Amino acid sequence: MSDYDAIARFYDADHSGFADDLPFYRELARRTGGRVIDVMCGSGRLVVPLAQSGIRVTGIDSSAAMIARARERVAAAGVAARVTLHHGDVRSDLPPDHHDLAIVALNSFMHLTTIDDQLAALARIHKALNPDGLLAIDVFNPHARNLAGCDGELTLDRTFRLEDGVRVCKFVAQRADMAQQLNHVTFVYDEIDDGGGVRRTLHTMTLRWFYRYELEHLLERAGFTVEIVYGSYDLDPFVTNSEVMLTIARRMG
Repeated sequence: MSDYDAIARFYDADHSGFADDLPFYRELARRTGGRVIDVMCGSGRLVVPLAQSGIRVTGIDSSAAMIARARERVAAAGVAARVTLHHGDVRSDLPPDHHDLAIVALNSFMHLTTIDDQLAALARIHKALNPDGLLAIDVFNPHARNLAGCDGELTLDRTFRLEDGVRVCKFVAQRADMAQQLNHVTFVYDEIDDGGGVRRTLHTMTLRWFYRYELEHLLERAGFTVEIVYGSYDLDPFVTNSEVMLTIARRMG
């Protein structure tokens, strides 16, 4: 569950240009009008801007390195009074405080690769929500043709710079197991110094993708009812070619 310890120092620079989902979550948090828990919050990518909007946010992540970075970001932004951070496992360690909205953003739920783990996490989220609280889960929409083409070939994904100016080339290889709905991903980060020397970090992880009604069934088993499924952060309907599957469910009971 702590997949990101080894690559935490790359995460913020790697994702610095992505904030497409922030307006959606900010508006959803305002609608619910209460406390938010960001499940698998990582380095605080959403925690900090939500807190800057005046929202009380709890964040939990199983990666000690990512939570450490989140604490640094919270302190630097001056929002510590509105943020509570926990290092823990979503399957067992969610805080007992009740929240009005739970967020599982940017494919994080896909790190739970067994039904037992998925249901355990949903059970903890259910307990962490107030009655009628909302849960938002964002995963990618699995296109079978694209996944079948994931043959393990390593390709350059992007180039970015760390805070200290070091240039990083990020390579990614994906190998999809269509029968098991598993995507085996290899990340290679090459740090290139001014003299051309390379320091390489290699990390692998496995993600399970979900189909719409599979996820709805899991949610219903865990005591949620699905209210709507969006196909984008702009609230477009979920259709065959949607890039994301953004499911909004409400706690029952």
